[in-house]
Amino acid sequence: MKYRKRKGKDTWHFCTNCSNWPVSDYDERDGKPTYGEYCNECLSKDANGTCAKKQ
Repeated sequence: MKYRKRKGKDTWHFCTNCSNWPVSDYDERDGKPTYGEYCNECLSKDANGTCAKKQ
């Protein structure tokens, strides 16, 4: 699964349908990040089954 965060920020996003999903000036990695925090909106979407994940 892909994770993205804006450059210079510590919040990782993993739902492509998150309102804050970075589309420019971002870092992307495969697999869970080992630092930073997860976006609350992404966590909420994941919990209720509405998270669109990028493989």
